[in-house]
Amino acid sequence: MRKLFVVLSLLVIASMALAACGPTVEPTTVVEPGGVEPTTPPEVVEPTEEMGFHAADTTTFVIAESEVGIDTLDPALAYDTASGEIIQNVYNTLVFYDGDATDKFVPMLAESWETSADSTVWTFKIRSGVKFHQGGDLTPSDVAYSFQRGLLQGGYSSPQWLLAEPFFGVGMDDITAIVDDFASADDRDTLITNDPAVLVAACERVQAAIVADDAAGTVTMTLAQPWGPFLATIAQSWGSVMDKEWVVENGGWDGTCDTWQNYYGMASADDPFSTIANGTGPFILEKFANGEEIILARNEDYWAGPAKLERVILKQVPEWGTRFSMMQAGDADLATVPSANRSQMDELVGAFQVYDPETNAYGPIMEVCGYDPDALGAAKFTACAEGETGNGGAFLARLGRPGISMDVLLYNWNIATSEESPNPYIGSGKLDGNGIPSDFFSDVHIRKAFSYSFDFDTLISDVFSGEASQSIQLTLPGMPGFFLDTPHYNFDLEKAAEEFKLADLDKDGIPAGEDPEGDVWTTGFRVQMSFNQGNATRQTIAEILAGSLSEINELFVVETLGLPWPAYLRAQRAGQIPIMTGGWLEDIHDPHNWYQPYTTGTYGGRQALPADVKAQFKDILDRGVAELDPAKRAEIYKEANQLYYDLAVALPLYVATSHGFQQRWVEGVILNPIFPGLYYYTIYKN
Repeated sequence: MRKLFVVLSLLVIASMALAACGPTVEPTTVVEPGGVEPTTPPEVVEPTEEMGFHAADTTTFVIAESEVGIDTLDPALAYDTASGEIIQNVYNTLVFYDGDATDKFVPMLAESWETSADSTVWTFKIRSGVKFHQGGDLTPSDVAYSFQRGLLQGGYSSPQWLLAEPFFGVGMDDITAIVDDFASADDRDTLITNDPAVLVAACERVQAAIVADDAAGTVTMTLAQPWGPFLATIAQSWGSVMDKEWVVENGGWDGTCDTWQNYYGMASADDPFSTIANGTGPFILEKFANGEEIILARNEDYWAGPAKLERVILKQVPEWGTRFSMMQAGDADLATVPSANRSQMDELVGAFQVYDPETNAYGPIMEVCGYDPDALGAAKFTACAEGETGNGGAFLARLGRPGISMDVLLYNWNIATSEESPNPYIGSGKLDGNGIPSDFFSDVHIRKAFSYSFDFDTLISDVFSGEASQSIQLTLPGMPGFFLDTPHYNFDLEKAAEEFKLADLDKDGIPAGEDPEGDVWTTGFRVQMSFNQGNATRQTIAEILAGSLSEINELFVVETLGLPWPAYLRAQRAGQIPIMTGGWLEDIHDPHNWYQPYTTGTYGGRQALPADVKAQFKDILDRGVAELDPAKRAEIYKEANQLYYDLAVALPLYVATSHGFQQRWVEGVILNPIFPGLYYYTIYKN
């Protein structure tokens, strides 16, 4: 997983979310995913009087956080949710998410857009009259420069791989792909040694793909292929538009093709834009004191109208007791709540909302008339019946929405080992009861047997106190390809035993359960399952699996092994770990962002998936990412779901669900799970 992220426990909005040149093909009006035309940007709802809950100060929004830690405020580099939250409120993107929908978009800095008949050329009409916070006028050249700068800055510590693929092609996920076939990836010093003509040519290719026409007020982007999630990709913080003149004045790339290589692979500590900002968004960066406090002030001249809140303060308050007192006293509107301390907040909840998987949204707000501290999740709260009066608790709780990260049980189909470098994690390396052969997981029946052996209920109840759901596919609710009836593996020891008996690890053509010479069923195995030290959840996953397998057959031994993170990562990359848990936090709410890493990308590589298996998935994924119609995309990814299940490639485990709190006077929160944090523009306080 390439993404560094910070997860805020408050989770109230998420769940536990050039030269002028025209198009080369005749443009047609774009139809958004979901079949809707582009509409209007998010509106600020006027405050209304609500009975009982009123903030003493309705102008300032205070969040008490355990840590205020921002990596960088450079939209081209920021790849953590804490940084993304600030960027999303200070900068604007061309398009934005339509309310809490993850697959519908509305105009922002682009007032409209068109796409060519083959969906490779996108022309955006840029909104006029928009100013940056420091007074500069927004122009199409600023837009083109911002995207060009990001692609050329590249580097795998940034999100630019998400933009590189649409412009360069699938798998071409860094600018170095078109310079030296990745030889200088993440290595500026090596990049600079390339032939200057090659470097200039790469830059000119980028500039030719993203062209501004200031006279016409447009920016035209030409993709390497049709890209279904293109709008979803540019709607995120890395699609933010910066003031070219201001960037150059403050030490950024000058926009020429002779110098771009000097800015490649930027680190946040060296980035001049890590601590300053100049956007067009609804809030202005007023104070940046990392590790202490960040203050955003209302942009009175915001093009869509000023926000209702005058200020937003993110205050670092490390001690939970102090944060709790601030919430009780009304001095904080939100606070980071550790899972271990949720019960303290639960007791003060007066209203709650529960996620409905059928609608993929929270249900109505219900008043609390009963509380059971021993129950799990939303069952803690009893809603008032008609005519009953609630308990008057000060907080609103939201529960049950699946998050946007997942852990998956990964099987290594061809475990790396050799006589010169024996693998310490597979015992004897043979089918002799004291180890496993390197191709142990290449047998589909072994993979299916392991998949039937995992006790999801125990994991969810013991580790998450009921506040998680079993994953039944790689896709998540709200994206094309998510189906509630997707075939999946459940905990079933009888089926697991059947699959073990069907395995043929000695490859004599006789199933293990019938083999008189012995096979896995009568010989058994011993293997180590590794996890990163300190990750109690992954340790428990290993222990649960080990217990189930020994229950099936006492000859089946899984030893759990905690490794320091550097050693764990090295062993993964070397292909030595036979079975492990691999996690992902999505970048965009789209199936490509899930299937790519788990099949043809990062984790598919660490699982040593055979070339023919990768090719099967690549065919599906190439068709899926090129299709713009969401219904057709859904059917394509249904193929991927089925293939992932049929081959038992790996086992999706769980998605944690939401359990967040806010003061009941807070209104206007957009509950979009893909947002990196709160979007303050629509929020107000009664």
